[in-house]
Amino acid sequence: MAEVEKARRNSAKIQTIKFEDFLSKYPPGEVHSITDLGISRSPLSIPILIKPRLKLHCPDSFCNGVRFFDSYQTQKVTLTQKWSRVFLHYSCSNCRSRSKIFAIMARWNDAADEGEAVKLGEWPPFGPQVSLGIISILGKNKDMFLMGRRAEIHGLGIGAFAYYRRVIESQKDHIIDEIIRVLRRTNSPETQIEKLKSAKTEKQFKKAVALISDAIPQALLINGYNPLALLEQAIAKGSDAQHDNEALKLATAIRIILTELAERLIRALEDQTDLDTAVDFILQHD
Repeated sequence: MAEVEKARRNSAKIQTIKFEDFLSKYPPGEVHSITDLGISRSPLSIPILIKPRLKLHCPDSFCNGVRFFDSYQTQKVTLTQKWSRVFLHYSCSNCRSRSKIFAIMARWNDAADEGEAVKLGEWPPFGPQVSLGIISILGKNKDMFLMGRRAEIHGLGIGAFAYYRRVIESQKDHIIDEIIRVLRRTNSPETQIEKLKSAKTEKQFKKAVALISDAIPQALLINGYNPLALLEQAIAKGSDAQHDNEALKLATAIRIILTELAERLIRALEDQTDLDTAVDFILQHD
């Protein structure tokens, strides 16, 4: 079929992967060999499409995280050597209120004794899932971050790096404000807070980071390092990257560190809130 032939041309090499990974991790438009696409009850019987349990992000407020999704379709789908269009309906097994629908084309390759499939589309659409923690410090730059994530998923290193760099430089002051909040909640010395305030006046991210090298609270350090300094180093290396592969690795590192910083900011503030509540409760019942 025309859709499959186009997908084949777009795929330099057909990869052999698991059906679960094909549905949950790969974008539409590429043909893949699937090791566990179907199962036969006997050597001579026609294979039946398997509907594997998936791990997907559930955006429902009850879940808000990775959960198991199951297919509750009872109709069996047989696999032949001809391409067939298949719709797969999945639901979150935790909240049962969120669904995921895949439109694929699949066939059984008798010669290789395995299946082949191409994803035509899915709803909600394929794309990155962003935690509430990272959203909290992205502000109006959330869409730019998502564009960087999509570029990263598709292996576009220079594009992903450029988007992430713009996000960090645009959100510098907001990130510093969140760090100041942590310092205030933990009754840190005013000298630390003043250093962070002065860093906000610097337009260049590199100069701002240099001013606050020793002003970051311990709770926000990543493997003992200042997270903003790690981000600044990644940006400096990415600016000199000669190859897309190198830029992709640096872009991925930036995303991971930025996400971890966001999560640590939230945890630090939540921990202090819980501590304040506990102290107030004891004092009120003294």
